[in-house]
Order: sequence, then C-alpha cells, then structure tokens
Amino acid sequence: MTEVTALPFFDHAEQSASLAYTSIARILRALRSQAGAPTLSMGSTSALWTLVNQHPMRMSELAQREGVAVPTMSRIVAILERNALVVREADPNDRRASLLTPTDEGIDLVNGTTSARVKLMEEALAQLDPADRAAAERSLVLLAEVITKDARSPRLPP
Repeated sequence: MTEVTALPFFDHAEQSASLAYTSIARILRALRSQAGAPTLSMGSTSALWTLVNQHPMRMSELAQREGVAVPTMSRIVAILERNALVVREADPNDRRASLLTPTDEGIDLVNGTTSARVKLMEEALAQLDPADRAAAERSLVLLAEVITKDARSPRLPP
C-alpha cells in the first residue's frame, strides 16, 4: 500500500464527511494552482463533459442536466464558445432553436489530452500502488454518483 500520513479515525459520519469534503477541496485547489495556465471553471468543465458525452443538446436540456438556470448556462456556453470548445448549430427539427456540440478541442480537453489538471491528477495517481489507485478511483466515482444522483458519472466495474 502507498504510505500515507496517519489519518484520524472518526466515530461520527459528520466528521468523516468533513474530512472527505476538505480533502476534495484541497485536491481541487492544488490542481488549480499547479496547472499554471488558466483553466475552465468547474461549472464550465462539467457542462463541457456533459456535451462531450451526450451531444448534440439544446441549451435548456444542458441547463437542466447541470442543475442551473438557462441564463447561467448561457453564460457558461458563451465562455466555451469563446474558447472554441463548443459550437452552436441550427436544430434541423426546429430552426428557431440551436444545438450545442463540442469541438475537437473540447473533446480533447475532456478526454485529458490537453488538460493540465488531468495530467497532474494522472501523475498523482501514478504515485499510488495499484490497489490504492483502484480504491481511490472507485471511491471518487461512487461519491460523484451518489452526490449527483444521475448517470453522468462513468461506471467502474465492481
């Protein structure tokens, strides 16, 4: 097993949840600061991830899936468009509406090809032994599934 600083044992679920939340916040802060170049916000990253995995999609559907209001999603999509990560295309079934589709650059970013944060996470996970790496990956996916309560998170085999 990978050597870890001794972790306190918690008798209460609240303290355990606090430790998990604080650990996730520390990871995100470290990834953000170590990535160097400016990167997308978590909201923009999440919306792009959804589009890469389920496109094309109308703005209202994306907003609903992401749990935000349409005006908020409109601002997020504008940022993604400015960064050439998403394009709007006319809906062939309703010319008044548009469909959002990720660009090749957006797909590469989500797949980790060009994401500095993903590369940093990959380097960190590589420092773990295989059993700890598998446990960390599985735990994070399970937490994401429970918290988001939807099918957006990839499923890992048991």
